Amino acid sequence: MSRLANSVRNIKFGTIGLILSYISSFIARKIFVVFLSVDYLGLSGLFSNVLTMLSLAELGVGAAISYSLYKPLAFNETQKIQALMKLYRNAYFLIGTLVLLIGLSFTPFLHFLMKDVPDIPHLYFIYWLYVINSASSYFLGYKRTVLIADQKKYIDSVYFFGFQVVKHLLQILVLVGTRNYILFLVVMLVCTIGENLAINIKVHALYPYLREKAEIPLSRDERGKIKKNIIALSFHKVGTVLVNGTDNILLVKFVNLASAGLYANYTMIQAAVGGIVGIIYSSITASIGNLSAEKEAVGSKPVFDQLNFISAWVYGFTAICLFALYNPFISLWLGEQYLFPQSIVFVIALNYYLSGMRKPVLTFKDSLGLFWYDRYKPLFEAGVNLLVSIVLARRIGIIGVLIGTSVSTLTTCFWIEPYVVFRFGFEMPLTQYFSKYFKYTLVTIASGAATFGCLSFIAINNPFFALMVSMLVCAIVPNVVYLLFFSHLQEFKETLKVFQRIVAVRKRKVSLKEIQS
Repeated sequence: MSRLANSVRNIKFGTIGLILSYISSFIARKIFVVFLSVDYLGLSGLFSNVLTMLSLAELGVGAAISYSLYKPLAFNETQKIQALMKLYRNAYFLIGTLVLLIGLSFTPFLHFLMKDVPDIPHLYFIYWLYVINSASSYFLGYKRTVLIADQKKYIDSVYFFGFQVVKHLLQILVLVGTRNYILFLVVMLVCTIGENLAINIKVHALYPYLREKAEIPLSRDERGKIKKNIIALSFHKVGTVLVNGTDNILLVKFVNLASAGLYANYTMIQAAVGGIVGIIYSSITASIGNLSAEKEAVGSKPVFDQLNFISAWVYGFTAICLFALYNPFISLWLGEQYLFPQSIVFVIALNYYLSGMRKPVLTFKDSLGLFWYDRYKPLFEAGVNLLVSIVLARRIGIIGVLIGTSVSTLTTCFWIEPYVVFRFGFEMPLTQYFSKYFKYTLVTIASGAATFGCLSFIAINNPFFALMVSMLVCAIVPNVVYLLFFSHLQEFKETLKVFQRIVAVRKRKVSLKEIQS
């Protein structure tokens, strides 16, 4: 099967699964805030961030071994795959043990993370359930990596999102029937273990040789390359965790637990929107890695240009939609008491856009294995983020924490990551990347201005119909502006050809099924 067909199938299954998962999760969140207080939401965000910090123990092992799997999977080198997965198993068993032990030993210090300790019973036991849930994935879930590296992420999507939907439905029943948060978490743990066991069974069925003992160990040179990548990725892991895993901790420490609960609703919506878009990248990363294993990196540059163009359009459009629709949607979904001021909403949408515009660069950096060259960048990024966030949080509260993320991205990731890809991957000047980046951003600003200009004329008293009309305006106006500015670009024409190929692939499959029937 072609790389395009693999990517299309991965995107299709991932998108369907994600939509079903988020429909069930939004219903579950509504039930959650009805039967439990906002402090429970804040607690969930805090403990999730603590466990994100504990994931530092992984230190990039998964990404390094995943990259090492691309070439042996492309050329069906089963013995090397066996050796790599044995190394993966041993590493993740050690990591899971460390996460479990360090996480449990951190229990006495939880109250230091909170400005005000909430009146929630069994606080420590709740935290232990989160720790066990996190550690179980290291012991059981590592084998999904071979599916993803082999361009079969759609299989992983079926299991992951299927269990997510089941988990949400069971949690809704638990909350309605018992209002017991501990049972709510027990359902989470059972579904996590069940999903990982199911993935293991499926991987063994597809790759029966993984049950066999690895006869030939990895060469010294191969181990050296993996070790070098793990060292580089460990810096990336530390930086990523300190940037993405500290917002809720800082909010709870410097503002209050309730603010973290409110922020969790915004990040949930952002994750839903960004998750659907992000499936494109997670679905094609293995295909790019497969392509790069067979060709030079320069040969994949046209794919990068198309992906960069698609990102500018999709992330610009969705950022505008988030900024415009966040509060109207949350007001209808949960109530006005769960809203942030529009200034905070703007910074949340801005961080989403900045993060989204990094996706093409990060996808190619991972696929090309360019981990070493910017290994110190995440440490600077994390330092800037923590310093700015703490200073501003003390002065201006919630928005200060979020501005810290914006500043750290613009001062580090914004220019270092594309420099690495263009200098060491494509071996091309960086000027063309930034000229397109700024052009795309200016068009996004114009699209946003046109959208909010149209929205300012909407005066409907009914909040539901006002939201529907606003959604219609957000769906049409930005895309019309993008079309006006982008329709002459070569990237636009090439993207249309790709969609035409996708349609052709679908038609051929339908025709074949009709003939067989």
